[in-house]
Amino acid sequence: MRRVSRVSDETDVTTGTQCANCAAPLTGPFCAQCGQAARDFHRPFSTLLSEGVGEILSLDTRLIRTVRPLLFRPGQVTKEYLAGHRVAHVSPLRAYLVAALVFFGLFNVFTVTAPPVYVFIAGSAEEARVKAQEAPGTRVTIGLPEHVWFGDQKFQEVSERARANPEAFARTSYRYIQTAFFLFVPISALILELFYRKQGYYVDHLVFALYQHAFLFLNFTLWFLLGRLGLPGLATLSLHGVIALWLLAALPIALRRVHGGSWRATILKSIGLFLLYSVGLFFFGMVFVLYMAVVTF
Repeated sequence: MRRVSRVSDETDVTTGTQCANCAAPLTGPFCAQCGQAARDFHRPFSTLLSEGVGEILSLDTRLIRTVRPLLFRPGQVTKEYLAGHRVAHVSPLRAYLVAALVFFGLFNVFTVTAPPVYVFIAGSAEEARVKAQEAPGTRVTIGLPEHVWFGDQKFQEVSERARANPEAFARTSYRYIQTAFFLFVPISALILELFYRKQGYYVDHLVFALYQHAFLFLNFTLWFLLGRLGLPGLATLSLHGVIALWLLAALPIALRRVHGGSWRATILKSIGLFLLYSVGLFFFGMVFVLYMAVVTF
């Protein structure tokens, strides 16, 4: 008959009892048959509550220890993580997800005035008319192809609805921007590997890319919030300029701290990385976002 010890905390079940999963005799901290931990999870609510609070506080502590060097010492967190010092910091994937969640969540908290949206067939007379009537910074333009090679009949229906209701089509597109960034992270790691093939494996470059994107999202968050503080225009412009310069300087600093090399070589590699990343993200993001918007609109 199965015996389950009832203790007030999550402790190892004493030797001689039975596994709660397969009823095999326990001879140590893990079941020799199924591998389940020999722990008693029948605990009072107070114990579960205290453990939950402890985990939250631990995560908060690790977030603080991660965010500070992530913002002000580019590459330091990546270097420590790759060196095996991983307990003190939030993992690269979690750091990315938290930073992205904070940044994209701001658009649900603050009211953002969206510019007018125009959806048209690329190369049409409508496109020329739209581009001639307003300054580029005051509008969002989405050019759709006239035909597609697969599912063109369905595409024509979606294209007609999108041109009739461009704001709704744009909202559908915006939902996939965050996904496009996430899917592009492994591609950015491949771009990094082109320049640093001998300085680590692909997984190392992926860790760098995840932390670097977390750094970008945190700075984008600061940029966004500064524009909502109601500061004088010159002060906001100056602070935005500081963030922009720091974003440009952070990549070569992080690369040299993690991979080493001379400043001259690092700066040249940074320029190449920035150009390939920008072009790749633009085309990949544009194709992915428009494809998903057309499929789901």
